[in-house]
Amino acid sequence: MKKKTQGFVIVTESYKQERNMQKTSTAKRRSLYCIAALLTVILVLVFNTANIANAGTREAERYKYFTSIEVQAGTSLWDIAEEYMTEEYDSPQEYIQEVKNINHMNQDLIYEGSYLCVPYYSSEKK
Repeated sequence: MKKKTQGFVIVTESYKQERNMQKTSTAKRRSLYCIAALLTVILVLVFNTANIANAGTREAERYKYFTSIEVQAGTSLWDIAEEYMTEEYDSPQEYIQEVKNINHMNQDLIYEGSYLCVPYYSSEKK
């Protein structure tokens, strides 16, 4: 507490402590505001960078193509799925089923030297 005595101001110890607590509280509040502002700036930069990185690559612009491959010795439909399957398919089994449908296959059996038509997706328009 401040006391005025004959033109002098007497500052008590409790007043000093209260004033220091207020300064500390104000400093903490400023620090929190600075941290919040910094985090906001970082988040904005991260999201803008992600948008720039994806510019010009729209998911909707994927085209389905087919290619013919020769079956090599020891190759399975699973191997073909691992090589040609893209993210448009939910699973290798789904891809294998499509390969079988395209090639009018009733079994999973393929022979060395035979040719299969396999689908794939690309963002490149051919």
